[in-house]
Amino acid sequence: MSFRGVENVIVGNLRTLMDAGPLEKLVGKEISPNGDKLAVYSGPRESTITIRSYANELDCRELESEWANTMGNGCKTVTLPAIKRGNQLNVYYVTSDERLTEYDIDGKVVDVRSEFQHIEIVHSKTFGNMLVLDGLPNLALSDLVYTESIMCRGKEDFKGKEILILRGGDGALLNELRKEDPKKVIMVEIDDMVMQACKTYLRSVCGDSLDNYQGDNYQVCFINGDYCRGLHCHMEKWKAEGKTFDYVISDLTDISITKKPSGGIWDFIVKIIDMSFSVLSPNGKYLTHATGSSNDGALKCFDYILETQLDRPVTFTKTNAFVPSFLEDWVFYQIELKKV
Repeated sequence: MSFRGVENVIVGNLRTLMDAGPLEKLVGKEISPNGDKLAVYSGPRESTITIRSYANELDCRELESEWANTMGNGCKTVTLPAIKRGNQLNVYYVTSDERLTEYDIDGKVVDVRSEFQHIEIVHSKTFGNMLVLDGLPNLALSDLVYTESIMCRGKEDFKGKEILILRGGDGALLNELRKEDPKKVIMVEIDDMVMQACKTYLRSVCGDSLDNYQGDNYQVCFINGDYCRGLHCHMEKWKAEGKTFDYVISDLTDISITKKPSGGIWDFIVKIIDMSFSVLSPNGKYLTHATGSSNDGALKCFDYILETQLDRPVTFTKTNAFVPSFLEDWVFYQIELKKV
């Protein structure tokens, strides 16, 4: 196919994808004796579209060698793959310390917006179906290690224990804890649409735990509106009844990437931890996840908050695990009251 033919196909496809009218051609010319051609178009919203053809294929290794010969061996070049733009499927997400990662996503099975968040379940060739909330990967079929790490499986004994889960709408924690023969597990969620999506498309993660929201030894409670306020109401009721928990497992939001330990997410996290210890038994534990191990500034802030900002003095330990679909090493915290 000639350059003009290729150009027409590309422009036609772009007009369809961008739902645009005719694109204005600004430049169309041959730019080298070898026959290299260039076309530049003006697109919608002040965009610029450049189409370039090469009469001979690019040989990056040869080009690197020529640069080295011309500029000296001190010149180092790296060949990187191109950013994929204009795809119907987003394949890019960021790590906890804001590095760009590319996934092998080849499909999407859920794309809805609830009252609270944007819910997607996409399919990765490597990780299987993956839950994405507000643009952040949350859990994939490959990520049992995340669930086992946050609950400290093999280190904590849940048999006959009372356990409170904060969020956990993918059902993974509830499903794995039910296998540990607890006395009772209560999960406090806010978004039923997440649970409905996960019980169908993350079935191997949640099992049958989301088919019914109450069973012999578990119960799912829903909060309408503000999660912090609703959780406070539940906890006040439990305290009035004299009910305590042996474990509170928080699967809430990642800690903030900011390096100042106050405001926003930090204030929310402090409230949640303080409320949790108000219903924990004296020997109870608060288990949670934090962020990636490379996000060291945020981890230092979290340590500082645990050491200085809570209503009750606590001690804590940390563990790490590589979570496949996160593409990074993740940090988990085990927190308990400081013994007097």
